[in-house]
Amino acid sequence: MVIVKSIDIEDFRGVRRLKEPLELGKFNILLGRNCIGKSSILQALFLVNLPCDEVQLPLYTMSSKSYLKALSGKWNYLIYGYSGDAHLTFKLQTKGLRKAVVTKNFSTQGEFSSASEETLLKLGKGELNLKIFLSASTESVNCKIDEENLTQEKLRELAIMLNPEGQLLGIYIPNDTNFYKLLHEYAYKNMDGITKRGLHVKVFQEFLRETISDKFTEVFPRENELYARKELKDTVLYIRLNDLGEGVKRGVLTFFAIEYLNPAIILWDDIEVAAHPSLLDATIKWLTESERQVVLSTHSVDVLESFVRVEPRDAKVIMLKKDKEDIITYKSLTLDEVEDLLDKGIDPRKIVEGTVP
Repeated sequence: MVIVKSIDIEDFRGVRRLKEPLELGKFNILLGRNCIGKSSILQALFLVNLPCDEVQLPLYTMSSKSYLKALSGKWNYLIYGYSGDAHLTFKLQTKGLRKAVVTKNFSTQGEFSSASEETLLKLGKGELNLKIFLSASTESVNCKIDEENLTQEKLRELAIMLNPEGQLLGIYIPNDTNFYKLLHEYAYKNMDGITKRGLHVKVFQEFLRETISDKFTEVFPRENELYARKELKDTVLYIRLNDLGEGVKRGVLTFFAIEYLNPAIILWDDIEVAAHPSLLDATIKWLTESERQVVLSTHSVDVLESFVRVEPRDAKVIMLKKDKEDIITYKSLTLDEVEDLLDKGIDPRKIVEGTVP
């Protein structure tokens, strides 16, 4: 399902302004030169996830705004030029959403609300305009829906309504070594829940089986680490997850986090890092079949080739260009258009400057 139909960005991170709002589909790949603003766009999208609420998000152990502050180093680093205000505008798809009864669930993660019966949000005709303002001077975030100020409780209700079955609305996966350490810690602490859902076995049976030569059957906790069970012809070995290689390790940990937390939106930066083309194929296939909204960034032609092979529905490659005034324009290519370029031996990465008006 498409949750975010479009986003407009002004003075956030490395993006001074978008010439026009960025239209998103179900499956999106951001393509562009270094320092074009791909990571900034993903981080802006992450702020749709309870940005005005200091409640701790699962996995991140803090709010989305606090996590981005920690990732950047200082609050004002989130603002273009490190001063003034940033403005984000989201057009959210709300068609088909229903109000539900508030329930309190007591899990090993603590108490949280899973649904909302009474909400003051105006659902309108299937769309909501969410505006987020970040101030460098006051280190504050303010949110509005259709010009009405949002309280923290209203924003919480919106996140629940947009993804009532998940533990958080959106997950942001940066290309950051510390983040994968965080994923490892989270998976280790939640292996009982991960195992109860069968994810410790599915990660190999349904996701990674065709991407590695070894026969691994399951992941389990042991001595404060995660191990994988490896079957040989005449014996069984137990291998540390950290020793399986960076690509497999990242694949396992990301699979656990996404399938366990069940976010509606996946934001993945530099998805190609440490991944063989077969792993990219498996990853894009899995993400496509999950029915979540996906926004990826990449520099790799391998990702584009996997994109063409897997053929995700409602998919596009968004080619970004930045002018001398730091204003970003873009052009979207369909799956067929990307395939046509590759068939002609044309690398889409090298023609971005010539194809974006």
